Amino acid sequence: MKILNEEHFENVKRYAESIGDTSLQKCLDRLKSWEENPDRPSEISLCYDHAPYSFGFTQRYPDGKTGIVGGLLYHGIPDRSFAVM
Repeated sequence: MKILNEEHFENVKRYAESIGDTSLQKCLDRLKSWEENPDRPSEISLCYDHAPYSFGFTQRYPDGKTGIVGGLLYHGIPDRSFAVM
């Protein structure tokens, strides 16, 4: 996984850990599983999103083609659901 804004990434991870919420890690693990798809491996790039604890992401394949472009929407407390859109 390619992290395009390391500072934002680390701040969000610290926030999730500070409130004892594992849903962010579950979302990251789901994206990582997309990269490891044996039928079509790819690389996920996470980028800054204007929402305080969220990320944009782009999936790219080794041939240069773009897969899914979306967002990892993280809310923290009180919303502990997870969404990868």
